[in-house]
Amino acid sequence: MAGKNINIVSKTLAESYIRKQIKALKQDPAQTIHTLTKQLLEKPDSPLEKYLLHITPEKLQDTQSGYYQLFHDILPKINTEHLVTLAMNIGYNSLFTASKNTQLHSPESIFNALWAFKLSIDGICYEKKAAQYKAQITSAKKNGTHCFILFIEKNAWKLLPFIKKEKDCAFFLFCPASCLTEKFLDAAKLTKNLFISVAYNKNNHKHPTPSTDVFKQLRIRKLPYAVHYYYSASDIENFKSREIFKELSKERPLFSFFLSKKSDSGQDTVTEEDKKAVYEIIIKERYWLTYPSIPFAI
Repeated sequence: MAGKNINIVSKTLAESYIRKQIKALKQDPAQTIHTLTKQLLEKPDSPLEKYLLHITPEKLQDTQSGYYQLFHDILPKINTEHLVTLAMNIGYNSLFTASKNTQLHSPESIFNALWAFKLSIDGICYEKKAAQYKAQITSAKKNGTHCFILFIEKNAWKLLPFIKKEKDCAFFLFCPASCLTEKFLDAAKLTKNLFISVAYNKNNHKHPTPSTDVFKQLRIRKLPYAVHYYYSASDIENFKSREIFKELSKERPLFSFFLSKKSDSGQDTVTEEDKKAVYEIIIKERYWLTYPSIPFAI
């Protein structure tokens, strides 16, 4: 019982600290990052802390830096409670637990570690498989996982009641723009542990770029969101020229996620050599951040 009480107090203090820092970031990004940097320099233990050291006050004062635009224009317009809930569920409930159980070497390893559970959802036959999905998530939680990446193509609204119920977890919902109706977005606004990622293209073939109105509706509701892109070997040159980062940042997503394309049989269509090349380009872009969207390879 004593241990449980200590955890409750610790979590409460963590939430209070996160809320304070998020509010400070919105009011004065440069000064807040400067203060956090000084604290991290004393003992940067985790890969996330080491990555945060890259976001120096100088970058936040450089109007040409993607970080400047991200912290001065995009982050302040996201609902504070949404950011606090996600930060707690990702940072405290997920990452803190994972750091005690696994050795994380980079931000990418975070998405592949114990705490990040990927699950493809059949939106058409969801009711028939709901018990199976719930059992998988429950099992993952028992192993310390509190962050879930859900892929769904249709009827994403069916997931909202379950996501909202799992208050101590964070859910990255990867879905096409067609799922993001105004009714869905109104419900998502009340689902503070949800982070939406909009498909920029499909895994097997191209489709029209998501409507600008979809992103406008996300911003009106002050929702945090990302875009995800399935890349192939033909995209390598666009990675090298940074054109792909420029294109995806136009709608001001907080993150840009990149996944290699799969064939209909599930086989990877991108060679390990090309994936390594893409990964290294993403690492460099994330360090300098030419465009205001933080890229990750998944």
